Amino acid sequence: MNISVIIPCYNCEKFIEETVDSILKQSVLPLEIILINDNSSDNTLSILNNIEKKSEIIKIFDLKINKGPSFSRNYGASKSKEDYILFFDSDDLALPYLIEKSIKRFHELNDEFDDKYILSYCSYVQIDENSKVISGITKGIQTDPEEILGYEFLRNYISTSGVLIKKQFFYKANKFNESLEYAEDWDLWLRLAKEGGFCYIDEPLVMVRRSNNSVSFNLKNMQLGERLVLKQYSIDYIENAINRRKLPKYINTCDFVSMMFRLENYEEGFKRLKILSPNYEYYNIYFLLGLYYIKKSKLDLALDNFFKTIKLKENHGAALNNIGAIYLLKNNRTASLDFLNKALEYFPGFMDAKYNLNLLHNEEENINFKNVRFTLRELRDTLLKYNEG
Repeated sequence: MNISVIIPCYNCEKFIEETVDSILKQSVLPLEIILINDNSSDNTLSILNNIEKKSEIIKIFDLKINKGPSFSRNYGASKSKEDYILFFDSDDLALPYLIEKSIKRFHELNDEFDDKYILSYCSYVQIDENSKVISGITKGIQTDPEEILGYEFLRNYISTSGVLIKKQFFYKANKFNESLEYAEDWDLWLRLAKEGGFCYIDEPLVMVRRSNNSVSFNLKNMQLGERLVLKQYSIDYIENAINRRKLPKYINTCDFVSMMFRLENYEEGFKRLKILSPNYEYYNIYFLLGLYYIKKSKLDLALDNFFKTIKLKENHGAALNNIGAIYLLKNNRTASLDFLNKALEYFPGFMDAKYNLNLLHNEEENINFKNVRFTLRELRDTLLKYNEG
């Protein structure tokens, strides 16, 4: 594969050399590394000019107006000469076999599925500003080509760093949407998922840095971006995509209901859950029913369903937090403390549980529906690190 690596650079003087070095140390080198200085206000451009001397495959482009990462990535793609694009962020690190194993995975699956796979990605770990690992492994999922869109609607499994794409499909999917400030990567993955399958490498070959300057570090921004992306699709389109997954119908139905709840369509989702609940002992049915009753301020019914959830899946962090939040509202601080601590035992970085625990310890705080925090989605096995601001 002929590969161009594209790295947008904005005020990244602290990390960019280490990032580029991790690409230059690959067991299989790309044919070009394109670095786009997005009108940085720090010393980034000077550092890039020095980095350029390290290898003839490095090319620097300097934008005179700040345009944002989507524009920079699109601009880098327009300047690339190769058939495949590897995207990477300016503060992340690649392990030495990222490119080699991405190519190998592409060949394995496309030999089996007649070239239906157009993108590859891998699992990753998160690091802090000192390159110390601060998380377990965040994993993706390998699916058949027709399934990936349904999975991606429900959750973005992919970090932008390390994504390898056939350039023809990058353009067929209309590139990154430059009008989106957040979740622009997920927006592109959804459009690419309509074009072909995604190869997954179940090995953490990328280290994603979580710093205060990372765009995806801000939780509220990411949630806003997700809502803007979802508004582009009809509910029927989303349902059809989810139902193409090769899972039991009741699981697909529950996952679609969770999407309906995210889109504020609670009543129709509730109807579907009531049809399922007499027939299946599945923890997610009860978790979603609990969310519905929270929406209706029926705390006893919500509590009953969250208890049914943890009976079937004892480490369901979202249900444990929600039980703790309900007990907090009921002023049963002992029970609340117990369940919030259980949630944090399973998920030590769980922000909702930490927030509710702080609320519990604040004797002067007036506890009400507006200031407790419920968790509305099942948690990832490994939590992402976010700033709540």
